[in-house]
Amino acid sequence: MKKRWFLLLSICLVLIVLVSCTQPAPAPTAAPQPTAVITAQPTQPPAPAPGRTAAPAPVVTPRPTSPAPAATPQKPYYEGKTIELMVGSAAGGGTDTMARFTAAYMPKYIPGKPKMIVRNYASAQGVVAANTFMEKIKPDGFTLLQDSSGTISLQIMREPIVKYDLRKFRAVGHVARAESVLMIKKGLKGRLTDRNAEPIVNATRAGSETWQSLPLWGNEFLGWNVRWLPGFAGNPEMELALRRGEIHMFGTANAYVLNRLKDEGEVELLVQIGSIKGGKFTRRPDFPDVPTLEELLGDKKPTGIPWQAYLAWVGPGLVDKNLAAPPGTPDNIMKILIDAFEKMTRDPTFVANVKKTVSEVYDVGIGKETEEMMANILDAPLEAIEYSKSLQKKYKIISD
Repeated sequence: MKKRWFLLLSICLVLIVLVSCTQPAPAPTAAPQPTAVITAQPTQPPAPAPGRTAAPAPVVTPRPTSPAPAATPQKPYYEGKTIELMVGSAAGGGTDTMARFTAAYMPKYIPGKPKMIVRNYASAQGVVAANTFMEKIKPDGFTLLQDSSGTISLQIMREPIVKYDLRKFRAVGHVARAESVLMIKKGLKGRLTDRNAEPIVNATRAGSETWQSLPLWGNEFLGWNVRWLPGFAGNPEMELALRRGEIHMFGTANAYVLNRLKDEGEVELLVQIGSIKGGKFTRRPDFPDVPTLEELLGDKKPTGIPWQAYLAWVGPGLVDKNLAAPPGTPDNIMKILIDAFEKMTRDPTFVANVKKTVSEVYDVGIGKETEEMMANILDAPLEAIEYSKSLQKKYKIISD
């Protein structure tokens, strides 16, 4: 009996195994395949069927993007910088005064508002300053030259000490006072035309200032009795010497100085250069009673080379107080300086101070205008220059 149950149990187990082996295996699950993303071009939505309202268009929210980095603002070229203004004369004269006005007013019109300091190089009538400016100063706009008619005259005269060439300087602009007036110590006018009397002593720095043409042509064509005393640094020293009686004559374009000495009874105003209008010299409107040299000469006025020499001599006064940058200064820097100079010359306070302390009457030139005037003045014929030198030697202003 036990054998029968064991046999039946064994048969059942075998049948179960056979059934399980014959069941189909489950199909393997496929790995998910990547789905291609196709971006459709935007099209117009189809028109809705009649009587049916169109579904609202889907709202697409753009993906946020990172903003572009802001550009770093560029600092003005002159911000935090200092400009040195070289002056080829002593402190206190007309050129120095103009330089100090420039230093006070021009920086506020330069982007970045730099500082501007004045340095005086009072030697050889501005030649040392101009030579240094030509040969050693970098054309970076951080050093400028406040020049005057004296250095122009010296270049016209082809003086050996001159190493600069004003044609190569980059002109910022000029403020030209009305031309000079020659004054004489009061009470001495009678001695001026008496060759037997003690000579009238005329002060000078180096004998080439614009106004020196007046006593020179006076000596030569009007019979004046003038002797030159060189070596003065500028107007303040000449004025002091005149008050002390050490000299009897000097000239200036500075109306403030002229009127002060005249009103104090120190001097008589003798003759002026004037300004050229219509080919003739005309009197300054602020000194209408003082004759021009051309008027004083009358029928003794020379022609030809002597008169060409006179015109070449007085020409530098037309661009008298000129401001320059070194040769080779880039145009972009020049534009900054020229624009600031032009704005400065229209500043009401600047105008008032110039009229009060320098001259009621003056002309202004800007940039290219000054450069062109300078070039025309420097093109004097050599014969005229030689004539002027011959007069200087004749009256012992310069040595042979």
